[in-house]
Amino acid sequence: RRDGYYRLIQDSVLPLDWQSKKTKVDSGLILPFNLREYVFIYPKTVTVIAGSKSSGKTGFLYRTIVLNMNKIHTILLSNMEGGEEQLHDRFCAITDVEIPNPAPFTVFPVMDNYHDYIKESKTLYIVDYIDVPDTMEFYMIGAAITKIRKKLASLDGSIAVVGLQKPSNRDTAYGGEQTLKDSTLYLAMNSGKLKIVDAKIPANRKIHPKNMQWTFTYDDEGTTFKNIQPCIEDTDEPF
Repeated sequence: RRDGYYRLIQDSVLPLDWQSKKTKVDSGLILPFNLREYVFIYPKTVTVIAGSKSSGKTGFLYRTIVLNMNKIHTILLSNMEGGEEQLHDRFCAITDVEIPNPAPFTVFPVMDNYHDYIKESKTLYIVDYIDVPDTMEFYMIGAAITKIRKKLASLDGSIAVVGLQKPSNRDTAYGGEQTLKDSTLYLAMNSGKLKIVDAKIPANRKIHPKNMQWTFTYDDEGTTFKNIQPCIEDTDEPF
């Protein structure tokens, strides 16, 4: 307590009946690059894809939508960079998966406070992408992810995949290591290369996927990934 500052005492929390929960409950989330072959993802968790400019980050997020749209209620929270017309064209460029009309997912234009829009159970939330206004500091990006993770904790079976911008010469997004701490899976994407920066739960306990990498090409719209090949990190060059 400081003079002039007060808060309510929060002591009404109920104990958890954790022993009644099932073992190894999978979120069912499908990710591009067959990433679920390497990582286990629980419900109520956040996956982060940090991409440098024009690396394919939005394409990864849009492809995640179409891979899951017929399996789980899916909502895209988009900052609408490029406008509705570009969003339309990029989804239409996905020709290997049919998107019916009306589309089986919902798009909301959202610029900030993404956690306020995360309120439905058994829902996949795609966030493209978290940025900060010019008047704010990059450390707020990590705080925004924390708010999303806390909101998911109160919902039954929901999950989030969040896009972030990153510099091309490092794996972590603007906001640094603070953007790592609340993710169950953290991916870095540069032009033509995807890397698993961190994965809390490997799909195979004997093979940890941290630092696994793949090269790829993609079409002009950046929504179809081709020629995906595993690769070995060149330690002489930054990712």
